[in-house]
Order: sequence, then structure tokens, then C-alpha cells
Amino acid sequence: MKQGEDEKSKVIRYTLNYPDGSYAGYVVFDGKYSKVYNEKGEILFEVEGLFPPRRRKVNYQWIEKVLEKGMHDCRKRFILYVASRYLVNVKGLDENEAVKRLEEFYSKSGGKVYESWLKSVVRGVKTKKLLPWSLKRIEEKDKEMYEIITKILNE
Repeated sequence: MKQGEDEKSKVIRYTLNYPDGSYAGYVVFDGKYSKVYNEKGEILFEVEGLFPPRRRKVNYQWIEKVLEKGMHDCRKRFILYVASRYLVNVKGLDENEAVKRLEEFYSKSGGKVYESWLKSVVRGVKTKKLLPWSLKRIEEKDKEMYEIITKILNE
């Protein structure tokens, strides 16, 4: 049984903290609704479901597969919207390692990409903390790249 859980009514009460660790209030979850109270015990709001909501885990394995196999077309767009964001802001690679991986990806299908362009992309992505596009977003925004990626993933 969790802390603050009442056996009969299955009510769960847990505390909330600010990012600095100080007390921010508490939540009472009755199995259907969460009531959120501030540090003075005043109700702030009520929401359906658990608060704060649990973060869904995103599956990025498809990006690794594309990086491994390489692409013939749409490589620069893939680097801009997916690969650079994934390597820097999801995997947490430093700028030099990310640039190296992107150069390897680009060269798998032949051709040369300017290192200065890759460094610029990586710095911009890191500064803005951009996350990679999902397959769904790629399908909506760039059908050509989506078709190439799905072909690679189905090989």
C-alpha cells in the first residue's frame, strides 16, 4: 500500500515540491479525480486522472535504425528535423560526437557534407532544446522523407 493510501476508500495523498525541493502543496487522488492544493491547503484545481500525469516513454529505435542504414535522399532534412535533435537532446551526446555521427550517417550513401553546417545545426538544436520529429509528424510535414524512412524500416 502506498504512503497516505486509505484502505477503505483507496484515496491517495502525496506531496508536491518545487524544483528547489521546497514544499509546494499536495494532491489527493480518489481513483478518478486529482484535487491539487497549495502549501496553505487551499484547493487550486481538480483534474480527471492522476496529477501530475505520467510521462509516456517515446520509442526512438527507428531513428537508430535509419542512422545505422543511411539514406540516399532527404538526408539533410533528416539531419535537421530528426537526427541532430535525437543525438544531442535525447541521447545527450556532446557537439563533437554528434557531428561525427552525423558525418558517418551522411557518408553511408556517398557524398560529403560540410562540417561547419553540421556544427551550426547541432548548436542551434542544443540551444533551442528541440526534440526530434515523430514519424507521424514526418508523415504530415514531409511525405517524401516519410516514404523513404518507412522503406528503410521495412527492409
